[in-house]
Amino acid sequence: MSTVSLKKRFYRIYILMIRFMHGEHSGDALRNVSISILPSLAIYLLGAQASTAIGIGVGSLLTTLTDPPGNRKDKLSSALVCIPTFFVASLFTAIVFPYHWPLVILLAAAGFICTLYGIFGARYAAIGNMTLILMSFVIGMAPQHPFAVSLQITTGSIIYYFFSLLQAYIQPYRSLKHAMANGFHGLSQFLLIRSQSYDPNIPLNITYSRVGKIHGLISEQQEQIRSLLFREKKIISQQWHKSNYWLSQVYGLIDLHELIIALDHDYDAIRKNLADTGSLPLIRHTIKLLALEIDSFSQPNKRFRYAHQLYHNNFKINALLQDLKEIQEQQTGQAKSILCSIISNIEAIIEVLSRIQVAFYQNQEIQDKIDSSEYQQFINRPLRNLADLKSKLHLNNPLFRFAVRMALLFGTGALIGILFLDFKYTYWILLTIAIVARPAFSMTKKRNIERIVGTFSGIIVGIFCLISIHFLPALLTIAALGLFGFFLFNRSNYMVSVIFITLGIVIALNLFEGNINLILGSRILFTLIGAFLAIAGYFLIPVRQSTGMVQLAKEVSLYNEHYFQTINNRLSEEKQSSFDIRLARKKAQTAMALFSDAINQMKKEPEHKWMDWSHIHHFQALSYQVNSHLVGLSLSLSKKTNRHLAYDIHSRIDALKPLLTDLNQIAERINLKKS
Repeated sequence: MSTVSLKKRFYRIYILMIRFMHGEHSGDALRNVSISILPSLAIYLLGAQASTAIGIGVGSLLTTLTDPPGNRKDKLSSALVCIPTFFVASLFTAIVFPYHWPLVILLAAAGFICTLYGIFGARYAAIGNMTLILMSFVIGMAPQHPFAVSLQITTGSIIYYFFSLLQAYIQPYRSLKHAMANGFHGLSQFLLIRSQSYDPNIPLNITYSRVGKIHGLISEQQEQIRSLLFREKKIISQQWHKSNYWLSQVYGLIDLHELIIALDHDYDAIRKNLADTGSLPLIRHTIKLLALEIDSFSQPNKRFRYAHQLYHNNFKINALLQDLKEIQEQQTGQAKSILCSIISNIEAIIEVLSRIQVAFYQNQEIQDKIDSSEYQQFINRPLRNLADLKSKLHLNNPLFRFAVRMALLFGTGALIGILFLDFKYTYWILLTIAIVARPAFSMTKKRNIERIVGTFSGIIVGIFCLISIHFLPALLTIAALGLFGFFLFNRSNYMVSVIFITLGIVIALNLFEGNINLILGSRILFTLIGAFLAIAGYFLIPVRQSTGMVQLAKEVSLYNEHYFQTINNRLSEEKQSSFDIRLARKKAQTAMALFSDAINQMKKEPEHKWMDWSHIHHFQALSYQVNSHLVGLSLSLSKKTNRHLAYDIHSRIDALKPLLTDLNQIAERINLKKS
């Protein structure tokens, strides 16, 4: 490997590290460690008993994991649900703790009820899951005074949310800023994967699979941005001088996503028609440079640093476009038409990038924006009324089945704990179940592997530290760093976070309780038991992706058909607002992201070998092809200024109709089992 290649690789690693350390999770990690340690330490130094300080610290520590990124309203809602839930759960667990069979019943009921918190959304699912973990910790504390323990934990929870809400009011748009940065970075990666479709050496089924995997991530990022922004009345009602800045960034981000999707046509035809023109390498190079441009917006505070590099990138892109136009002029028929479409799309991406760049420095008025009263329709809400709640309480609902499974697992874990009464750390069985058990087999398996590998690795590192270091402040510092590392990597890399938290636990428990052999043996034994139960639970009460796959396929077909009809209506009615098309596009692409995510999950289930993947892959490829044509068609509406373009739009509509018919027919007869 050359010196230049090594420098480039190390530079990429350096950029990734800098991006990671400047992410929202790094700031949250520092905040969480500080709130978990400093208040309880201060209370202890002021004369409180060690048990009181530990109870408050546990309450703060566990509460931190109930508070994912969000705005002020999100955090206030979490506080109003989490604090009373933690109080009731800790109180009942502490009261019932001495009585074995009532404790088993309580834990089984909690496993069911707390899992159903997920019906109300991901934020409440986190509260429910952490409530189960809290109950496990209370058992480990062996409480003698139930009400006192409950008050300590609740106090810790109140302390955490006080500081979290204070930060949210001081920096109200912190999460939105980071979400926007992640959105631009995700789109740049999406575009890089798109460039592979223009490489004949990479099979198309591989590129479609890669597109499907990242499509779900992009959809989640944009959903988070919409949720954060469109619920801020101050921004969407234009009551703030920076409203146009935020809205223009979101419009630009969504328009870029639309244009990147529009690059996706029939790649098999593109490769065949452009194979001998010499244009494919130029297209790939241009797309990669555009991806660099988009990625620069993910670091707005450092945009001036990139100005020199981006200036040269623009020159390169313009030169490449000129070369492509010269090749296009030499072509005829299908090749000329394809190149024309690709060049037009690239120029449209450049135009959107220029518009976003101007918005960094000028408070520009947004063109073609939707009305503020319509923003709410772009936000997904898990429940809208009581009827929605009732409709989810049945065994065909994956979350309800998972809640039944968690009830069984928590009851079984408690029974095993009763059998091992002589062991102090049996509550680690319940902790492991609460942490690794997930509805889908793939996620449960992945979490299991990560927890087991992370636990063993953390134990090895912990033993090494205890053997080689005997200076108490140094060991306490390492334990605190273990807690920081847990928070730092908890969202991005669970296995690394387990290594850090295991390191911290091994050192802390050895310092405060001694008997390292019992700690290590219990950690390994009860982690393995919990991991085994989590896997066994899937086979007893499975939640299979295949059960909803057919319905998801029908929704993909339905929403793309609706998108097509919306475009058709817009063409005939000459509407000025882009609201209906933007909403139809969002619904279609969300359905496709859910379908792609289900495919990725289903491929990791035990029964995937008995699935008929040919129909599924064909349907997925066709859905992307149809949707890209629809996006391209919706983009053409704004350019309908002459007879030639109007004719082109109508001819594309006629070409789309049979593709939509095929998509609908395949969705109706899609078969998941091999014949």
